[in-house]
Amino acid sequence: MIAAGTSVRGQVTGAEDLTVEGRVEGSVRLSGNLSIAKGAEVKAEVEVKALDISGALAGNSIATESVALSSGAVVTGDITTPRLVIADGARYSGRVTMPFEIPALGAPAPRR
Repeated sequence: MIAAGTSVRGQVTGAEDLTVEGRVEGSVRLSGNLSIAKGAEVKAEVEVKALDISGALAGNSIATESVALSSGAVVTGDITTPRLVIADGARYSGRVTMPFEIPALGAPAPRR
């Protein structure tokens, strides 16, 4: 956890989940999840498994599983993820890329 009142500048890397309640500038690369708490500020390029934003994020982000913007979140930057949830009251400016595989013509539809 990066607590409220704490600022980190540089590269943050790790294999565990991280919650930011303070401020981060630079880059964040985790094999786990990143949560940006209400009141927290992150100005960084982000690469994580899942990203949950209640505070502010300025920078491009890549999440291999999902991105969720809670009510009150303020996000500026491009997002690449297979799943995106934007709650009513969240503010977002950027582009979204949602990678998926397109089945070949004539291929049977995937079973559910």
